[in-house]
Amino acid sequence: MLKRLLLSAFICYGATAMAQTGNNAAKLTGKALDANTGKPVEYASVVLLHPQDSSVVTGMYTEPDGDFAFNAVPTGNYVLRITFMGYEKLLKAIKIIPGKPIQSAGIVKLQPAGKVLATVEIKSEKPAFSMQIDRQVFDAGSIVTAEGGTGTDVLKNIPSVNVDIDDNLTLRGKSVTIYVDGKPSPFGDAKTALQMIPASTIDRVEVINNPSAKFEANGGGGIINIILKKDKAIGYNVMVSAGVATRGQLNGNLNTNLRIRKFNFFANFNGWHNSQTGYGYSNRQNLIPDTAGTAFFTQDSRNKNSNSGRGGRIGLDYYLNDYNTITISEGLSVNSGNSTDDIMLNYLDAHKSPLQTGERHNNSGYRNPNNNTSLNFRHTTDKQNEEWTAYISYSNNKGRNNSNYNTLSQYADNTQGPSQQQRNLGVSQNQFWNIQTDYTTPVGKKGKFEAGAKVTLQDNNNDYDAQLFNFTTQQFEKSLDLSNTYFYKQDIYGGYMNFSSAIGNLGYQVGARVEQANLKGYSYTKDTSVNNKFLNVFPSVFLKYNLPHNENQSLILNYSTRIDRPGFDQLLPYVNNSDPQNIRVGNPELNPSLTHKFEANYSRYFPNTKDYLNTGVYYSQANDDIDRISLLDTTTGVTTTKPMNLATDKDWGANFTYNLHVIQGWNVTTNLNAEYSKLTGANINNEYLTYGITVNSNVRLPGKINVQVNGYYRSPRVQPQGTFKAMNGMDLGIRKEMLKNNALAIALNISDVLNTQNYSSHYETDAFIQDYVRKRTTRFIRLNIRYRFGKMDPEMFKKKKKQEVPEDESDYKERDKDKKPADSTL
Repeated sequence: MLKRLLLSAFICYGATAMAQTGNNAAKLTGKALDANTGKPVEYASVVLLHPQDSSVVTGMYTEPDGDFAFNAVPTGNYVLRITFMGYEKLLKAIKIIPGKPIQSAGIVKLQPAGKVLATVEIKSEKPAFSMQIDRQVFDAGSIVTAEGGTGTDVLKNIPSVNVDIDDNLTLRGKSVTIYVDGKPSPFGDAKTALQMIPASTIDRVEVINNPSAKFEANGGGGIINIILKKDKAIGYNVMVSAGVATRGQLNGNLNTNLRIRKFNFFANFNGWHNSQTGYGYSNRQNLIPDTAGTAFFTQDSRNKNSNSGRGGRIGLDYYLNDYNTITISEGLSVNSGNSTDDIMLNYLDAHKSPLQTGERHNNSGYRNPNNNTSLNFRHTTDKQNEEWTAYISYSNNKGRNNSNYNTLSQYADNTQGPSQQQRNLGVSQNQFWNIQTDYTTPVGKKGKFEAGAKVTLQDNNNDYDAQLFNFTTQQFEKSLDLSNTYFYKQDIYGGYMNFSSAIGNLGYQVGARVEQANLKGYSYTKDTSVNNKFLNVFPSVFLKYNLPHNENQSLILNYSTRIDRPGFDQLLPYVNNSDPQNIRVGNPELNPSLTHKFEANYSRYFPNTKDYLNTGVYYSQANDDIDRISLLDTTTGVTTTKPMNLATDKDWGANFTYNLHVIQGWNVTTNLNAEYSKLTGANINNEYLTYGITVNSNVRLPGKINVQVNGYYRSPRVQPQGTFKAMNGMDLGIRKEMLKNNALAIALNISDVLNTQNYSSHYETDAFIQDYVRKRTTRFIRLNIRYRFGKMDPEMFKKKKKQEVPEDESDYKERDKDKKPADSTL
């Protein structure tokens, strides 16, 4: 940390000195690569020295792609020094000549020295895991078991991230917001967003449990930021992949990039199809029998689902000059599918003798077209670490779904019971506007100031028409109880300020965010309205302390506040009766839930064994926690489940992650998490100790073969009226890389090898006790092939110059236009 802070001071000093040089100065660019693999060396220290006394002129850290650039370097002779733990120190003579505004240090190749930084493994490859001041970073390329899958498959392998049987996502049991490249996903909810992102296009995953004030405050669990692959080097790059699985899954993806001087074109297309089967079983005991005398009720269901999707995005980066970049992109997608569900119903008396049996047959279909347009602007200056960005995005997501329900029943004496036929048609349109601007500038020798504002506008229009068959008139008639025409609007206006600096070995960042949320909705069918306004302030504090005399250890502490605003699907006063004995409804009276979060993490790297440790403790308290509660109607025997502001949720937790290098080529990453949860409210008092373990074993065999095994176990978890039962599973992945630069990769994955993944729960209330189990196809074999090709050459689209340029000193003028030095303060 001290080295980074001193380097920050040198940067400020050098920038001041160079600002006085006038026109006799140039921009110096270059790139740091691993001499053995040719891969970029990120976050290496690059310092420009005076040759006379080795005094520092300026310095910075390399970008993730190895690039570095110094603005306004005066004419003269210098020494370029590049250092990075794990590599030999490199010194290179540099001469800045007058009259040439942009000059290059060329490609600088670093020789590995057998040691690495605290967040980098011994191999000259991207680390599978690293810890930053406010986030954990996971390399998506190292997750072999996700080959050929989607963003959901990638996140299933991330510690603390839970993906249930319906692919709904939570982080430490709380709701989470999905970002793509640092911005909210244009695809709406987290589930849809992840399904639309092929795993092969993801570069890394950033898990931000405690986001700073810079990020929007919604999402009690935090933020997961998906960073996509994108190469801006002069030339072209193409990656194509295709896969097939035993569950009837097909997938294909094409990702391309073309850089010509000031223009960088990028595009991707993906398509997928899958089908699966499943079953469910529930057993309920009514402690208060209904009017028919039902004391026990069982339900057995079988279902089949088939869905597909296709979509793509095309865009352009335009580098106006050294300081200004404009990016525009357009995305289109269409998802569609259908399902069938057959439910057998059994009603029993107190002696478990049959009272009534029934059959429920459901079939449904949907089609959801989406489009998104975004425009970005980025401006940098000669001042190190100063930039201004602006962003605007518009998304239009439409939906059309239809379903038919047919219910038949029979009493124990074989007489016909009540029957029902229902048909439904739903049409929806959701529009989103995101407008954001951010400004960052250095303050003094070590500080950094950030400020920004954001506006999010969301409009939802839904028309759900439910019709019941009248057996007397032999016609379908609209049901006013089940139908709903609803309008919902949510506008959020936010602004933030952050300041970061360092005192000795202590780096800190403090900030605050203010958000005004206006929620307005009206149901024309129910004649009910929602009209709420909330003004909240969200402070955040982050501290990072590098232990003295040991750069391989650090301590990180942070505090932030988050909010869970009720979603449109929770507020909507709908009635979902697809399961006739377990009805789900919305709740227009929901209020937001505010969460306070504290976290402390300790990280250490062991150079001798190349192992890595990260451990920490956390505490969160959610007031007015939103959760679902089920109530039994003792007259009809039907349970109704609805979201409510139930209780205060307090969670105490501890997390332990250790990356063990067993032998060369074999490493095992183990994550342990334990959490004590307590729910307290007017009618709720539930507490439980939960724990989970995730083990990832990765073996690199000769012949460029990777074998990866992922296994997990999660103990029962508390819920307001009971527990979610334990879950476990294991996945296996094998990847073989071939051709030059591993251009061709073939992967074979087996998901849920032991076929143990399911979803089950236990409810206990004053009115009923119920156990529920759901299972779907989770064990399958997937074969995926990925091939990439391209050519990266700064001279590819340039006219030949009369004067020869040395091979390792290519002109990076065009490539540098969207670069700025990495932040060296925290």
